[in-house]
Amino acid sequence: MNSVRVAEAPSLGLRGPLSQQPLHLVAPGVLSDGDTRWPVVDGIPYLRTGREPLLAEALAALKRGDRRLALAHLLRDQDDWARSPPPSLEETLAVVDGVDTGTLGLRQAMERLRFGPVAHYFTHRGSAPTFLSALGLLAQHWDAPPCVVEIACGIGQVLREVIQRGTPGVGLDVVFAKLWLARHFVVPEASLVCVDATVALPLEPLAGAAVLCHDALYFLLEKRRVLSEMRRVAGASGRVLVGHAHNRLVDQRGIGGVPLTPEEYAALLPGAACYDDADFVTAFLEGKAAPARAPAALGRAEALCFSAPAGPARGSIDFGRPNPGTPLKPNPLLVERNGLLHPSWPSPGLADEYACANYLGGQPSLGADLLRRAASGLVDDEIALLARRRMLLELPERW
Repeated sequence: MNSVRVAEAPSLGLRGPLSQQPLHLVAPGVLSDGDTRWPVVDGIPYLRTGREPLLAEALAALKRGDRRLALAHLLRDQDDWARSPPPSLEETLAVVDGVDTGTLGLRQAMERLRFGPVAHYFTHRGSAPTFLSALGLLAQHWDAPPCVVEIACGIGQVLREVIQRGTPGVGLDVVFAKLWLARHFVVPEASLVCVDATVALPLEPLAGAAVLCHDALYFLLEKRRVLSEMRRVAGASGRVLVGHAHNRLVDQRGIGGVPLTPEEYAALLPGAACYDDADFVTAFLEGKAAPARAPAALGRAEALCFSAPAGPARGSIDFGRPNPGTPLKPNPLLVERNGLLHPSWPSPGLADEYACANYLGGQPSLGADLLRRAASGLVDDEIALLARRRMLLELPERW
């Protein structure tokens, strides 16, 4: 019997990103603050600013009752770092139909929406050190929050881990297509909003919330504004968490963004606890705390993590041990060589970036009995250890 407890999405009080006035439903699929109208498709409000022609196209389609066309327009919208042009409108409509009918899986949808290298990142994110550090950071500063809000949530993989352990999740991202994939494949229970976090977060304060931005802050130009908004949403009793913020002092192998030094990040989060991001990978794998460090001692750290406030957690959670009843499958990233499993990264860039993922190598092939037990949802100590080391994964049904 599946005993996984999935949290319901919280009710959000949304505000216009420009006016900061409350948004109200004024027509099917249309929100307004009394000044600007914003489309809502598949339950995802599109509140991105500076996209007036796109807004007009989506709203016109919704007015005609054409959800399919409105959705296709929004799915073609990209962020400023996209490396590939979007698919044509006809190609995007075919993706909508494929997902609606169940003939397209997550990886196929990302490919046809031309996610490029980002598709590889999302496909294997659950195996990556950056994912483990996110879970380690959250666990070490877990206050049993009423909800977790993730800025730049992507396709919702961190939120999935949170929601399946009983805490509601809210995901914000600037790319509508990522949120739409999250809705249909990864985390249908989350509240999802498309917005540019560098303008404003369209949320009323959620007292006590954990507000996380992981592997993304270095891409955001208005870092001070984003962090101020994160603090506002978390409220006086909440916590702001920043993870895997790239260090400008260390070569990032062409990954991009606008990273800062450890001291520059710390100046934006006065009083925050500061960490080497790599220490949270170890913390996740070994079940121990990551040590806080002075920013000046982190000049050689590839990426940094921060918690504000710096105080200890008021609760506890273990993201490494699966919930009983969660079916697990062998990690499709792993291939057998000479009787042992090793990761086969889909691109040289990922292989280079995640070369430190030594927890994935050297394990003998998994036996048929173990795989049967894992697929049944049984979580014993052996299965739990293999799941923590990402030999076994809980994958979305249409992965």
